[in-house]
Amino acid sequence: MKITTIRVFLALGLALIWLGCSGEKPQQQSMPPMPVQTMLALGEDISTSYSYPAKLVSEEDVVLKPKVSGAITQKLFKAGDRVKKDQVLFIIEQDKYQAANEIAKGEWLVARANFYNAQQEHERNEALIAKQAISKKEYDTSLATFRSATANLEAAAASYKSAQIDLNYSSVSAPFDGVVGDALVNVGEYVNATASELVRLTNLNPIYADFYISDKDKMKLDQSLSNNTLEFANPEANITILGQNFKGKVYFISSVIENSSANVKAKAIFDNNESKLIPGTITTISMNGFLQKKAYKIPQIAVMQDQREAFVYTIENGKVKKTPIKIAYQDNQFVIASSGLKDGDKIILDNFKKISVGSSVQEAGSR
Repeated sequence: MKITTIRVFLALGLALIWLGCSGEKPQQQSMPPMPVQTMLALGEDISTSYSYPAKLVSEEDVVLKPKVSGAITQKLFKAGDRVKKDQVLFIIEQDKYQAANEIAKGEWLVARANFYNAQQEHERNEALIAKQAISKKEYDTSLATFRSATANLEAAAASYKSAQIDLNYSSVSAPFDGVVGDALVNVGEYVNATASELVRLTNLNPIYADFYISDKDKMKLDQSLSNNTLEFANPEANITILGQNFKGKVYFISSVIENSSANVKAKAIFDNNESKLIPGTITTISMNGFLQKKAYKIPQIAVMQDQREAFVYTIENGKVKKTPIKIAYQDNQFVIASSGLKDGDKIILDNFKKISVGSSVQEAGSR
């Protein structure tokens, strides 16, 4: 039995030695190309939009204050009324200011009559002094009287004008079209000029949206506009309030970055004929009208980033190639590449964990 076992081991040993000396190695099987989904790159002009938080505001929103003091004698509106420019809202002791105006007018008329009399007397004395028909003292007296009458007339005219202004201010009018709030004073209440608050007036049409663009977005937009890879031909703005969409226009984008926020202020304007948009509302504004020229729209899943750049994997001669791209715009779903790709490039869309640069791949489908 022992002899048989020894013979078996010897036979196996000789077989292994023979295989080693023969120099033959077992053949290694190469991995088949990895199947991948692809999409064909095709440059086109692509519409883009940017979304930012926004606040609705009115450009005309004031609390009216009286310019004269006195008791409120009339209130000529109801809270929530739409009023027109120059429509009278309050009356403040108009009879008193009317009387003061009449007194000032009378004083002005007396001063004017005295002026004309002094003027005529002085003109006669100028002719007489030239003929030496009156003394120098008489002439100087008439000249002083004339100058005093002139000064009195100017003072009376100023007082009359001031009384007229006060009389006009006794009627408190709307400085612009708008909607009035609830009155802040009651009839009979005494108000002080420039101090007491009467009512709030707000112009609701048009309404404006204030929003801020990030400094990075602003610089990217400016760069794209300057090198003609981006058009901003129709600066539209959209907001949605309680499920209803409102369209407006972007009319202002500042050129100054604010130090406090590192953002750039922008404004949009909206028609608000039905007063559905209320100042103070917080919403999200979409700034549309941008057209990215000759750009490539790529799913986010296909775009990768290393320490230096953004890139996609493409197929070249059946191998994986790293293709750097320049991102002009992106959202949650897509990236818009302004450069790096050319028409006909095959962009890989999946199996990224199983491939690397230089790997053999095979298209399993195309989108």
